[in-house]
Amino acid sequence: MGRKLEFCRDKALHTAMESFWAQGYEHTSMRDLAARLGLHLGSVYNALGDKEKVFEAALRLHFQEYVLPDMHKLMRAEDPLAALGALMTRVVEECGGEVQTHGCFIINSLLEITDINDGISQLLRDYMDKMEQSFAVCLENARAKGQIPADADASERARFFMGALFSLRTLGKLKAGRRHLQDIQTCTLRALAA
Repeated sequence: MGRKLEFCRDKALHTAMESFWAQGYEHTSMRDLAARLGLHLGSVYNALGDKEKVFEAALRLHFQEYVLPDMHKLMRAEDPLAALGALMTRVVEECGGEVQTHGCFIINSLLEITDINDGISQLLRDYMDKMEQSFAVCLENARAKGQIPADADASERARFFMGALFSLRTLGKLKAGRRHLQDIQTCTLRALAA
């Protein structure tokens, strides 16, 4: 007989987030999550809901703990272009390094799942919009500091930057070499400043 439902919901969601992040939606089962938590499957369903609800909660947790802090740093950066460059460097290191990482949970989810349900699809679109807005604020700050031309459209460049960043993540999943990723980074940063 399994133990009673004696777990912290936060810990359970972190475990779910780590599982979905490492294995993806399709390869993470509720039975596996229950085993990792040491609980009956029914207890997990009762506490957290079905797989879609757990996945949505895991995405929300990831956004709050990983993405939002980065967005705030970018929007408050003293040197906006350097902050964007540092973000790209971190992505290049993660994606082009010797050690295999899980990549970006949001990008992985976008690549794997287009239509789990309307709520999750909308949540991912909302997160994309928020990331784009943070890049736009960062680039508006760069424009105010004279780092990009005064007539530069910050929103347009934010979409360009986001596309380049997502390309790095996607190419990283294809195991593109570090040099390949660094070339994209160099050209992107050069284009932003032009």
